[in-house]
Amino acid sequence: MSIQLFGKRPPLSYGLGPTRAATVRERGLLCLTALILVLLAGCASKATPSAAREQDPTPARDVVVDAKTQRQVGVEVQIAAARSLAAPITANGQLQPNEDRTWRVGSVLAGRIVAVPVHLGDVVQSGQVIAQMHSHEVHDARADHRQAVAELERLKILAEQAKRVRDRTKTVYDLKAASREQLETAETQYRSAQLSITNAEAQLQKTETHITEFLEVPLQDNNSKGADDPDRVPIKAPASGTVMERQANVGSVVNAGDVVATLSDLSSLWFIAAVNEADLSHVRRGQAVRISVRAYPDKTFPGHVFQLGERLDPQTRTLQVRVMVSNPGGLLKPDMFGTAEFTPQSQRAMIHVPESAIQEVGGKSVVFVQTPSGAFATKEIKAGARVDRQVEILAGLEPGTPVVVNGALLLKSQLLKNESN
Repeated sequence: MSIQLFGKRPPLSYGLGPTRAATVRERGLLCLTALILVLLAGCASKATPSAAREQDPTPARDVVVDAKTQRQVGVEVQIAAARSLAAPITANGQLQPNEDRTWRVGSVLAGRIVAVPVHLGDVVQSGQVIAQMHSHEVHDARADHRQAVAELERLKILAEQAKRVRDRTKTVYDLKAASREQLETAETQYRSAQLSITNAEAQLQKTETHITEFLEVPLQDNNSKGADDPDRVPIKAPASGTVMERQANVGSVVNAGDVVATLSDLSSLWFIAAVNEADLSHVRRGQAVRISVRAYPDKTFPGHVFQLGERLDPQTRTLQVRVMVSNPGGLLKPDMFGTAEFTPQSQRAMIHVPESAIQEVGGKSVVFVQTPSGAFATKEIKAGARVDRQVEILAGLEPGTPVVVNGALLLKSQLLKNESN
């Protein structure tokens, strides 16, 4: 029997028995197995550093900073603990005119606007003329007045005649030349004439009041023209305020009840705040509120809750809360957007950290906590209200955790640098 190695015939061949051939085959298999074991050992030795790195107790996102660097940059660690702070409630909203101090001035007659001496933004005083109109009703009112005067004069003449008849009848009755019935009839006619005069005087007073107080024009038309034209009916401001809208211009034809201009007292405004449903239990009528707007970022305006809405918005799950805001300097303007901060009614114990402790990494709010090994690791948190530069931690941080309160920005920079390498 001959043995062929690697597919070639050996130069010498030996005649071997069955037992000898089996022994050679076993030795070949042993050599092949030993070769495979050597190769596997080499691969294992090359993989050892990688496996060691995977078993490194320091996570890849941990930041290691030596003690000297920590002292230089002022890294400070504090133990997180729950404490009571009055956490205010904030809500966004918009300023609006105070409807209780807003007047929509209308025309009391049908006519044509002939003058509008005020403009948008003008501050007017109570009783100031904001528009003038010409109306034919002025002539009708004056005609009614003249008719009332004439009727009163006629009734006075009739009353005087009735008085003389009554006096003559009484004289004749005293002479026994007239009956008692005639005397009573004359007396009744005289009293009726006096009552007619009283009614006529009332009617005359009514027409005079309508002209002088309601229409606010002279009783008599002296045919003068110009600014003092007696036929011009003035439309006056019912109170002091700012002209917010001017709905009529010169030449406009208006009917009775049409709005000519809108005035508003801007010394106080309404702030309509959209308060979240979850915060409604902490809002009360009369509660103090501070309003801030973008136009004055370093200034707040005091106010108080004036009224709470009756219906929740089904889309935003918020309730409209009306806040009365003082605006003595006129800095606030209607339609400004702002934020309302409601003074809390009670305090609640929560974990708070300084604003500088919270950083944003990967679009999430995190804080840096110190690990037992001395490294610093990020921990995702859920931030709540801000009170005196302290941020309420709603979730993600347990009491007793060492938190970096100063120097978190340096740790964030080092973390991002490590991840970029």
